[in-house]
Amino acid sequence: MRPGRRLGRPELLIAGLALAASAAGIGNGFVYDDVPIILNNPAVHQLAHPVELWGSAYWPSGLLYRPLTIQAFALEWAVGAGRPVVFHLVNVVLMLLVALLFWRLARHLLEPLPAFAAAALFAVHPVHVEAVANGVGQSELLTALFVLLAVERYLTWRRDGPLGMGRRAALAGFTLAAILSKETGYVTPFLLLAAEALLGGPDATWRARLRTMGPVLFLQFGAALGAFLLRLIVLGAAAGEVTAPALRDLSPAARIGGMLAAIPEWTRLLFWPAHLQAEYGPPALPVTGGFGLAHLVGLAMLLLVAVLLVRFWRTQPVIALGVVWVAIALAPASNLFVASGVILAERTLFLPSAGAMLALGGALAVVLPRLGAAGSLARGAVALLLAAVVLAGLLRSAERQRVWRDETTFFHRLETDAPTTYRAHLVASNFYSSAGRHPEAEHAARQAFELFKGDPQVFEQFGQTLRRQGRCAEALPILAEGVQRFPDRTVGRSRLIECALAVGDTARARGTAEEAVRMGQREFEGTVRRLSRP
Repeated sequence: MRPGRRLGRPELLIAGLALAASAAGIGNGFVYDDVPIILNNPAVHQLAHPVELWGSAYWPSGLLYRPLTIQAFALEWAVGAGRPVVFHLVNVVLMLLVALLFWRLARHLLEPLPAFAAAALFAVHPVHVEAVANGVGQSELLTALFVLLAVERYLTWRRDGPLGMGRRAALAGFTLAAILSKETGYVTPFLLLAAEALLGGPDATWRARLRTMGPVLFLQFGAALGAFLLRLIVLGAAAGEVTAPALRDLSPAARIGGMLAAIPEWTRLLFWPAHLQAEYGPPALPVTGGFGLAHLVGLAMLLLVAVLLVRFWRTQPVIALGVVWVAIALAPASNLFVASGVILAERTLFLPSAGAMLALGGALAVVLPRLGAAGSLARGAVALLLAAVVLAGLLRSAERQRVWRDETTFFHRLETDAPTTYRAHLVASNFYSSAGRHPEAEHAARQAFELFKGDPQVFEQFGQTLRRQGRCAEALPILAEGVQRFPDRTVGRSRLIECALAVGDTARARGTAEEAVRMGQREFEGTVRRLSRP
C-alpha cells in the first residue's frame, strides 16, 4: 500500500516515540570512542582542508574509511565550536528520520496496524541507544538512513515498472553515501536484490525481473567498486579493522564455530534487549573455547531460522525479507566471513534491527486477521500487549541514554553491566589510569587479568598500573608472562625492561632487549647498546 503523502498522525506518533526514547541523550558529553575520533582528532576540528578530511582514516591510526561521517563531524564541530550537544542533537534528528523512513518502508509492505506496530517498536528499540547516545554512533545512523532510503525508494519506484537511468543513478548515490558513512553500506546492493526477489515489481517472470534488476545492480556494484577504490587510494590497504584479540589466533573454522555462541545473544538483543552493555566478549561470550551449550543453542537457532525461511519464502515474503535482511546486515560485523575488530557490539545491530522488526510486523500481519474470529477481547489483549512493550522499550531507551552522559558514569556502569566480560574491565582500567585514579585502575586491570589471558593488553595494562604505583617487583612476573605469551608485542616488552631496571635487574632488562633484537625488533637495538656499556 502506498503511504500518505502528508505527515499524518502515524508519522507524528512514530516521530514522537523516537524523540521520547532518544532526547535524554542530547546533554551527553564526549564518551569512549568519541574522545579519539572527535575530541582529540585534529582532522575534525577544521573545515578549511576537505582534502585532508577525505584523505585520512576514520580512526587517527587505523584502517577504517568513513569520510562522509568525518565530514559531518567537522561541520558539527564548526557549528557548535566543539560542544558535544550539537553532535548529540544531530544524532537525535537522524534517529527521527530513520524511524520515519522505516515507517514508510513498513507501510509499503504491510497493512496499517502491523506496519505501525513494527515502526513503533523500531523507534523505541533499546539496542539503538549506543548508536544514538554516543557521538560516533552517527556513522550507524547515516548508513541506515541511506540504506533505508535506497530500499524504500526502490520498492516504490518498482511499482511503476523498470527503473529509468535517473532513478538507478539515485539508488547508486544512496549506496555510495551509505558506504562512505560506514563500511556496512556495502550490503545495500544485496538488500535491494533480496527485496526484488521477494517483493519485486509487476514483471511476471524471473527473466523479466533480471532484465529490470541488471542495470540497477550494474550501477550498484559500480558505486561499491568506486568506494572501494577510493578507500584503497587513501589508505593503501583493503583490510579493515585490526582483528579482535580474542579472534586473532583462531582458524576460520574455529572462528565460525565460536561465533555460533553469539547467535543467542544477537537474537536476545534484537527481540528482548532488557539488559544492555557496551562491551561483549569472553569469557561471558565463549567464542574462544570448545563447543558448548551456547554454541549448540546457536546452531539450533540457525537451523530453525533456515527452516522458517524456506517455509515463508513464498507464502510470507515480508517475514522472509526481514529474516534475510538481518542476515545480510549482520554479515559485515558477524566475524563469520572476515574477522573484525569487535566480537559483538550493540551499535552494529542498528541496521539488522530494521529487518527484525519487519519480520515481526509480518508475523503480526499473519496473526491479527486470525484474531478477528476470536472477538474484540483477543484483539484488545494484543493491542494492550504491544502498547506495553512499546512503553517498556521507550522507558528502557530513555534510561539507557544517560549512561553515556560522561566518562565516569559510563565506565562505572560498564563494569557493572558486564562483570564477566574481560574487556569491560580492561577499557575501564585504561580510563581510570588516564584520570590518575590508580587504585580503581589496578582493581579493574586485575579483574580483566583474572577473566581472560588471550589479549596481550591484559598483561600490559595490569603491569602498567602496578608500575605507576612504584610496585615494579609485583609487575615483573605479570609483564614477563605477557612477553612469553606474546613475544611480538613491543609494548609489554618495553614495560618489562623499564620495571627490571627500576628494581635494579639490569641483566634481565638487557636479556629481554637482546631477545627482541634477535626476533627482528630493531627498535630495541639502542636499548641493548645502552645497557651493554660498562
